Amino acid sequence: MKCKNCGGVFSDELEKCPYCGTMNKRGAYKKYRQKIRDIIDRVFGLKAEAYNSISKLILMSILRGLVMIAIVIGLAFTFSRFMKVNYYNDPEYDQEALEDILWEEENLDKLNEAFENNDFETVNKLYYQNTHVVSKWPHYDAFCMRKEYQDVLKDFDYSYFSSYQLTDVLYFLYNPQYFCNPLRWTQDDWNEYEEDRQEILRLMQEKDYSEQELSEIYQTNADEYGYLSSSKLDKYLKEGN
Repeated sequence: MKCKNCGGVFSDELEKCPYCGTMNKRGAYKKYRQKIRDIIDRVFGLKAEAYNSISKLILMSILRGLVMIAIVIGLAFTFSRFMKVNYYNDPEYDQEALEDILWEEENLDKLNEAFENNDFETVNKLYYQNTHVVSKWPHYDAFCMRKEYQDVLKDFDYSYFSSYQLTDVLYFLYNPQYFCNPLRWTQDDWNEYEEDRQEILRLMQEKDYSEQELSEIYQTNADEYGYLSSSKLDKYLKEGN
């Protein structure tokens, strides 16, 4: 998912954005529920140990077996009841989860078909209908890469090449993590990215930017996290370096 504050891409399992620290409500909620489950497991584990100790001292082997079966059944029933109550205590979350499931069943085939046909407009429309589901879609990061490539190509339609357009080019060439997660790319995705990258480099050469110069611009102006400063690039373009 993308951080609403800084635009960084990270797993929705995380409690906070690793780049700017903005709270991720979904990740924080999952962590909270996991802590509750861990506490319940420990509490019931202690009870099970206590019952085991008592049964070993008092009951015969057959009675001890029956008691252990009763304990297991009781714990399972109690835990299931707790989870059910906890689940239904958040109707908004449950409704959202149900809507996600129904939306995915209705639109997953459309997503896959549009992706295979390079119909990024349709994929983009579906993405904005349900960003949560589409961000978990297996082709999501490949789609982000292809969409970013199309957006970068549009930058070359302008006669004046601004710092914002240069930023798009540099991110695509040297920091694709800015707009997607390359770890989820297939080999075919990597091959396509490399072809697109070479095309961008060719177009930049037509604007008198060599690959070495572009690499130096990125390395000089990027911070420790790989993010670029528009003000620095503005200064670079004005000075004509």
